[in-house]
Amino acid sequence: MKSLFLYTLLTTIAVCLVPLSTNSARAQEKVPRYELGGQFTLLSLTKPTAQFDDFFGVPYKVEPGFGGRFTYNFTNEIAFDAEGNFFPGRYEFLDAPSGHIFQGQFGIKAGKRFKKIGIFGKARPGFVTFTKVSRLTGIRHEFVMARFPVGIFPLDVPEFRVDKASYLSADLGGVVEFYPSRRIVTRFDIGDTIIRYGAFQEPQLNVCPLVAPTCPINVFERPEETRHSLQFSAGVSFRF
Repeated sequence: MKSLFLYTLLTTIAVCLVPLSTNSARAQEKVPRYELGGQFTLLSLTKPTAQFDDFFGVPYKVEPGFGGRFTYNFTNEIAFDAEGNFFPGRYEFLDAPSGHIFQGQFGIKAGKRFKKIGIFGKARPGFVTFTKVSRLTGIRHEFVMARFPVGIFPLDVPEFRVDKASYLSADLGGVVEFYPSRRIVTRFDIGDTIIRYGAFQEPQLNVCPLVAPTCPINVFERPEETRHSLQFSAGVSFRF
């Protein structure tokens, strides 16, 4: 659904800008090489599969953030484009990567630049980092004395640690720019941020009978997964 929405929006923008192609002959002046600026961004983050999906069916959460952007223009049509974003909110899901979020994307922006407006596509690989990710560090073997039935029983207890983790990502989408002057760029981005989540392990909740001699901790495991998240950004850059 998000991919269809993105495709429809970009197609609509392209159709609306076709009449502006008559201005292209006046836009052949070489643009400055460097652009540096900042932006506000919204990421509709889709979480990976989790053990509570059957009970809490919340597939995504919108996180606001801010960041900086650097662009190097090879030509008027092709540029190297890089940005980094920080999401200060405490993104929380009970059973998925969470905490603060850092994002970095680096790649190519290509399209058509007119006198006062430009329209581009972008393809930028990168990474997304979460500061709160559960990791299985090992299994502790111990013996437990049980009152009923009486005896000593072996018990394997998984050990976990919460730490940060980074996952590969890709940003595919479109860019619309406005040029109020030669040195200023107002930019709007919309795209699909694709995140490749790594394998995930965490303690699994279970209910143990009162008469059970031991109650081992199970492990919830999820293999690597790919998730799509809609992202919108708006910002201003200065060219030099």
